Amino acid sequence: MKAAAVPRATPPPPATDDPGGPPPSCHTLPDGQAILLRDVTPGDAPLLLGLLERVTGDARRLRFFTGGANLAAAAALEARCDDTDGPRLGVVALSADGGEVLGHGMCVPAGAGTAEVAFEVADGYHRRGIGTVLFAHLVGGARAAGYAELVAEVLPDNRDMRDLLTASGLAQTATTSEGIRHVRMPLGPAAPERGARA
Repeated sequence: MKAAAVPRATPPPPATDDPGGPPPSCHTLPDGQAILLRDVTPGDAPLLLGLLERVTGDARRLRFFTGGANLAAAAALEARCDDTDGPRLGVVALSADGGEVLGHGMCVPAGAGTAEVAFEVADGYHRRGIGTVLFAHLVGGARAAGYAELVAEVLPDNRDMRDLLTASGLAQTATTSEGIRHVRMPLGPAAPERGARA
């Protein structure tokens, strides 16, 4: 079956036209494909909604723990950039020409010194290393923001997410409650390894 088309994104502006944030950075996936990473902006809610609408079936259940998530509300939350409760970090992965959104990752405050991490990757792009690149970017950003620990809530059958966290090189402790795996990862000075594809 043909994979659903990924949503089109507005090409990121040149660095000289974007004084509010760093320019996009280029990364190469294990298969040789180049992608861009850039920080999420408040105007990205429609872009993120388009991505979420193309995270379908089991992938949507694994991301939201339900197939009936309010995607518009989720996109609005993911586009938030205020620091009311602590630093919020968000990053989108785009195709090399900036024309397709391939994935999104975020860290949101989850208590003193702790941030919760979550991702989504467009249908047709799983296990190609996009989640790994997003996670490495967020780990660096979380350290710079002063977080001491990342947490993730993962369904036990979410193999991609479990493999990604294991391959990161971060120490983990995990407990399971009400069918959800709660993973805690202290942040040390070492950069995560990029050995797994997600």
